[in-house]
Amino acid sequence: MTHSAIQPEVDVAALNAEFEPLDFQERIRRLYDYFPVDKVLFTSSFGTKSVVMLTLVSRANQLQAVHMLNTGYHFPETIAYRETLRELTGLPIKEIHPDPARHRQTQESEMWSSQPARCCHYNKVLPLREVKARHQVWMSGVHAYQTMNRQGMEVFEMVDGLLHFHPLIDIEEGEFLYLLEKDKLPRHPLEALGYGSIGCTHCTSPGSGRSGRWKGSSKDECGLHLK
Repeated sequence: MTHSAIQPEVDVAALNAEFEPLDFQERIRRLYDYFPVDKVLFTSSFGTKSVVMLTLVSRANQLQAVHMLNTGYHFPETIAYRETLRELTGLPIKEIHPDPARHRQTQESEMWSSQPARCCHYNKVLPLREVKARHQVWMSGVHAYQTMNRQGMEVFEMVDGLLHFHPLIDIEEGEFLYLLEKDKLPRHPLEALGYGSIGCTHCTSPGSGRSGRWKGSSKDECGLHLK
């Protein structure tokens, strides 16, 4: 049965009670019982942890668009991997670009070195804010084991009037690796060079897990998923 679209005053606790016992695939399938696909914002970084989520979404709804924040600082390997996954999943991909003037400011000042949080804010947080305003729910593939901030997240959360949906939040790293191997899913080409997590070129180094992101600083989130 298809439900009418949920408004911001949704009972998040009731949704969590319904969705938490489900497996990852069924969580995503059931989301579309509540929301029309054009009201679901799905974002992907096309990083090392993206392919499982993209595959699950493609099996649930082939009409779901994937929004990618194109900061202008991606590794060429990430763009090539995106095209590999576009072909694999068949999902339509839409790019979100930062404001040209702000982006140019980050380039000219090399803001990633002196003010990495501000650089992320200009190239990721602000551009996504406009897109979020046109949707009712934001679906992303974050995992609780990745950062301290993510350990406190639930399957559904209401943040600033937008319902956030984290269908893989409670996946364990071993489960994730099993799904990769079971379906013989393609890995990000930079993984073979020791990159555990991949973002923009200036702020990503080889390292296990997310240890290579913003190396040498206490920063471990770009700001998109901060509560």
